[in-house]
Amino acid sequence: MPNSQKPAPMPKQLRAQDTIDLVLAEARAAIKQGGEAAVRVQDISAKSKVSIGSIYHHFGDRDGLVRAAYVSTFRNAIQGDIDRVKKFMERMSSATEMAEHYDEMYAFLNHHFEKFPARDRATTVGSTVGRPLLKDALVAVQTEVISGLTEVMQLLKDRGILKPHLDPRGTAVMTLGMLHGRVIAELDDTPVQDQNWNATMLTAFSGFFVGAGDVPFLKTLNK
Repeated sequence: MPNSQKPAPMPKQLRAQDTIDLVLAEARAAIKQGGEAAVRVQDISAKSKVSIGSIYHHFGDRDGLVRAAYVSTFRNAIQGDIDRVKKFMERMSSATEMAEHYDEMYAFLNHHFEKFPARDRATTVGSTVGRPLLKDALVAVQTEVISGLTEVMQLLKDRGILKPHLDPRGTAVMTLGMLHGRVIAELDDTPVQDQNWNATMLTAFSGFFVGAGDVPFLKTLNK
């Protein structure tokens, strides 16, 4: 192939990130299918077409790979949704306007739990027990998420939408607590249906905001 037709070489950092992404995708798939025990470096190498040496170069050892897979799952699922929430809330200028879009928030909750089921979230958090390196990595990600959602709540407070007695960071943490709390419903012999859970959560969430007590959309959810 003439030089003029050859693709431009990728910068070293981009090539490295591509390699890391390929390996993490296979590691996440393995954990999803069979838990941590399913993460075998040789298998991951074969499926990702990344050499074993390169995997060890980027992740240090198998535990480093498992740790990175957990962290990337956590960050990708939650941080992406926080970014969408931020963009949504930036459009809102008043509590009344926000109330008119509760149907979008309800649809968002449905999508969120479909993409990152509560049991997967609980597994990720539970895997930190006795593993300080993994715990520290998840704490760093969780702190990013809390800080991002705190910015959203501060914006709403500045616009008079968040109730004045509420602290933005405390409200952000409580919101994430409700999201994580979905796993409780999955430990029930007769689990609450997704529609009922999301309606209840959205009703509780609306209590943070001025004038959201009588949102018509919320009244129609269980009729």
